[in-house]
Amino acid sequence: MTDVQLIDVSIRDGNQSLWGAVGMTTRMIAGAAPDLDRVGYRAVELASSTILAMAVRTHKEDPWELLRTAKRLMPNTPLGFLTTGKRFITFYRTPDVLFELAFRLLARNGVTRLWVIDPMHDMAGTRRIAQMAKDAGFTDVVGGICYTTSPVHTDAYYADRIAELDDCDAIDSIYLKDPAGLMTPERLRGMVPMLQGRLKRLRLDEIHSHATTGVSPLTLLEAADLGMTKLHTALPPLANGSSHPSAPTMVNNLRARGHHIDVDLEAMGRASAYWQRQAKIKRLPVGAPREYDEAYYRHTIPGGVQSTLARQLREIGRADLFDAVIEESVAVRRDLGWPIVMTPFAQYIVTQATLNIITGERYKQLSDEVVDLLRGDFGPLPGEVDQNLLDRAMSTARGQLPPSDGSSDETLEQMRRRFGGVDDEELMLRAVMPAEHVDAMKAAKGASAASALSSLLKSVEGRPKLSVAFSNGDVNFELTRSGGAS
Repeated sequence: MTDVQLIDVSIRDGNQSLWGAVGMTTRMIAGAAPDLDRVGYRAVELASSTILAMAVRTHKEDPWELLRTAKRLMPNTPLGFLTTGKRFITFYRTPDVLFELAFRLLARNGVTRLWVIDPMHDMAGTRRIAQMAKDAGFTDVVGGICYTTSPVHTDAYYADRIAELDDCDAIDSIYLKDPAGLMTPERLRGMVPMLQGRLKRLRLDEIHSHATTGVSPLTLLEAADLGMTKLHTALPPLANGSSHPSAPTMVNNLRARGHHIDVDLEAMGRASAYWQRQAKIKRLPVGAPREYDEAYYRHTIPGGVQSTLARQLREIGRADLFDAVIEESVAVRRDLGWPIVMTPFAQYIVTQATLNIITGERYKQLSDEVVDLLRGDFGPLPGEVDQNLLDRAMSTARGQLPPSDGSSDETLEQMRRRFGGVDDEELMLRAVMPAEHVDAMKAAKGASAASALSSLLKSVEGRPKLSVAFSNGDVNFELTRSGGAS
């Protein structure tokens, strides 16, 4: 039997899948972090660039402080970050000079584990990003194989891709990422030995599979049976649905099957209960197990993207187009050469499908992002692109620009002067986000009641004797310390 370790994805992927990446605040991370640290997780997936962007844009919070808070409250648990290596917050290709800065900031603020997953399986790019991360200070770099179903994503395709990672010294292990929850136990049983057979140095021993189709709890049990030691799970209310299998249930099922796993279920329960209360207070959705849906294998659009599409169509008064757009997305994906339907390509596909339906003519209007994709900004597409679509895209002014390869004509020092000599943390945000979002975050910093209370408590640390009280009408606070106790 397998000695299994769990990786918690509640804060990053659970939040992104069920709460649109906007539900989790720094305070909510802090409220659960001490218990998460006691569970015994192999790692906690803390953030992606999307999570950092939403901290600024939605909550007006400093994302670097979010990382520092998590590290301070989870000192015993490795914290991880997910990247494609092509984008950082932006939906277009991010220059390498900014990725290098981002990685240094992440490592400086306590993030030590990095998952690198290129949806186009540009393995040369993955190797380059892995080395960049090691140079920046990451201690554990995991290269990814991204699973999907299509006529071009065959066993031979995946075997050739995984073999390209084996001799990269900057990669410590490999994981299988199933962003749409398409993997079945039977498919996994055939794939894992085949893929492992193409590796000489590295090991494929980690799996990330969404619960979208309801199959992933069984798939993860099969992974443990096959000797995979690291399973991604989430805590309720951020488990199930389009998120990941529930950790407490997975622990019980692993033990029932005879596998060994050393975790603190009571600590899990306390963290879960805290987030359940927060979800109720904030009226955030709670993930629930889904029934199997065979039709999902046709379009594979992630649940979060579907919910965003439904909301946007309602906002323009065209909610009736939802089914037609989902069906059109199948044709768009085929015409684009079968890209994997995950961020950002899921959004590209759905946006173009919506344009096709609304204009009444396929590819009459092309989104800029689709042109960038066809131009080669994200590497070669896995399958053959429809020639009519390609011709239309390449005839546009944007299509005639050279592909973005990660190079930049502007140095960090030039960017720093452009933004007025700001520090590295602010420079990173201003380089990839609208100025008004960063300005609003800075204006809000320290203005909240929680910030004021935190500052007050810090100001009285070390004072042996004091008495302080304040009130803002509805809230009264009093702190008294006499002698050496408080």
